[in-house]
Amino acid sequence: MKWTKLELRLVSPLLMWVIVAAGVALAMLHLPDRAVFPRNPYTGALLVPAVLNWLYFIVGGAKANRRAPRSAAAIQGVVTTGVYTKVRHPIYSADIFLAWGVFLFLPTLKIAVSAAWLTIVLLCWMKLEEAALLHRFGEDYILYKARTPMLFPALFRRRGE
Repeated sequence: MKWTKLELRLVSPLLMWVIVAAGVALAMLHLPDRAVFPRNPYTGALLVPAVLNWLYFIVGGAKANRRAPRSAAAIQGVVTTGVYTKVRHPIYSADIFLAWGVFLFLPTLKIAVSAAWLTIVLLCWMKLEEAALLHRFGEDYILYKARTPMLFPALFRRRGE
């Protein structure tokens, strides 16, 4: 696929967050605030690791790649350091983990639909970004994709991989 500069600029996290916010706003305004399951201390305790994971990946992602929040066109090269050695999309990964952590803490229908909407939009956006990055960086991005998971860190990777 041939990408124009305008198309690369449109692959922007700002546009993605507008889409996410619109869906979440609709869920918050139109869905009942009914519990999906009862709250308990175990599900609530999962919010802490979700927040810690979010902080680690957000700070690490922003530190390693300051241009990523702008657009695919603003990225100067394939970032393969810091948290980008663990996953290809650390900030989106962190946002998805946090959304589901919030749902486990506040298990309402509104939060469940919002977390699902965020997950779907971010997964679609990751695929769009990957196509743009593949177009821009070719073989460098293919090699990076081959060794780095998209969303979930590989917990049991063999040495040398």
